[in-house]
Amino acid sequence: MVKDGDRGEDNLESEEENPFLEYSTAIQPVGSVKGKEGDELAGSKRHHIRIISRRVRLCDADNLVGGVKHLVDALRLCQVIPEDDPQSITLEVSQEKVSSYDKEETWVEITR
Repeated sequence: MVKDGDRGEDNLESEEENPFLEYSTAIQPVGSVKGKEGDELAGSKRHHIRIISRRVRLCDADNLVGGVKHLVDALRLCQVIPEDDPQSITLEVSQEKVSSYDKEETWVEITR
């Protein structure tokens, strides 16, 4: 147990660097991943994957986007898409509200 008199001094002049600055990345909109313009692989255009989740109860954005990881990985493993990195695909994820559970479904559209 630390008593008030036993507390060490605060280090207000720390020489440590902020790790969040060192490893920061560009901010991208939730649900969209795109490679750089003109970033094509060996002359072939990237695949565009559009996933629409139709649900009675809409998901939080982080759950919706994170939930498509296994689907995109499966597309890669089945060789429907060559890779799942931003240089190989563009990914669009959205959701729509439906009126009943029997209308729930997930649409996947892949174009090249």
